[in-house]
Amino acid sequence: MRIGVDIRALQENKTTGVQVYILNLLHNLFRIDTQNQYLLFSNAARPVSVPPFDYPNVELRSFRYPSKFLAVSQKYFRRPRVDRLLGGLDVFFSPHWRTLALSSSVPLVVTFHDLSFELVPEFFTMRQRLWHKFMGYPAAAAAAARIVAVSENTCADLAELYGIPKEKITVVYPGTPALAAPEPLPGLPEKFFLAFGTFEPRKNLDAAIAAHAIYQNESKTPLPLVLAGSAGWKGQPRVPKETRGVCVYPQISEGQKSELYRRAFALLFLSFYEGFGFPVIEAAAAKVPVVASVAASLSEIAGDFALLVNPFRPMQAARAMLELERDPSLRQRLGEAGQEAAARFSWDRAARSVLTLFQELKK
Repeated sequence: MRIGVDIRALQENKTTGVQVYILNLLHNLFRIDTQNQYLLFSNAARPVSVPPFDYPNVELRSFRYPSKFLAVSQKYFRRPRVDRLLGGLDVFFSPHWRTLALSSSVPLVVTFHDLSFELVPEFFTMRQRLWHKFMGYPAAAAAAARIVAVSENTCADLAELYGIPKEKITVVYPGTPALAAPEPLPGLPEKFFLAFGTFEPRKNLDAAIAAHAIYQNESKTPLPLVLAGSAGWKGQPRVPKETRGVCVYPQISEGQKSELYRRAFALLFLSFYEGFGFPVIEAAAAKVPVVASVAASLSEIAGDFALLVNPFRPMQAARAMLELERDPSLRQRLGEAGQEAAARFSWDRAARSVLTLFQELKK
């Protein structure tokens, strides 16, 4: 088979959950499948770099259309068709939907990571809402021959919001990302509570800050709070001037992320909505206890190893922090349970499941 893959999301030079998913899934897919030919579709008017995929049956095809022109032309005029640009395809895979045009004879497989833009639009800017509307996610879900959902929660959202038959959706859990070698972070405390993720309202970092303030007042030997990740649409978290014991590390490297998990006492992940939630699994793999929001997929992913709390109630998170501090045996049990659970999330298994979908469409 000739399988096209849209890798335009990798041109953004970001390290979000979507990019982690695409990189890990594709590397494992190309590793296990030496029979089919993969043609990677990239497009940008200016020169951009994408991570290398050095496999004999994988070829990068880069085009230089202005991105906005291409998007409008494909959405409204159905030209140019990507399968024809790539010289003919049997299947096209979009691991993160961007509007595109395909010939009707080419089956489409799309991964849906979440529908947060539909369910909690208040956590997106007006520009982001317009962008999501333009992308046409409901039409993409309807047109897809198969849909990959990264959780049962996302599967349920697709069925409820878009009316997609569940038999067309396959839940394929992502794997646990491998951590890079630790790199030092200047001024990093020896032990701390960690809140990790993109700095944007949906991640609910305000609740982590509020929970830490309550915890500080109750603890006899309070640990600091470290906020780390990458800048989102609000850039920096709002840390009140009177707040004590809070450190902020924006734009950390993969190695620095490993150092954070190596030293963290526990992870606070109080997001309002997640399709999957990679930091929860990364922390669990590093044997770091997790305090997670009960919202969306997080109870599904972390329910058997995390302390689950209401994201609207910082007091609940503070109580969990105190409980972990006062009960070393609980912290050890949660760390061990998390490490065991993280081992069950396999990129090899995910890649084989996606490959099976491709093979079924060719029959």
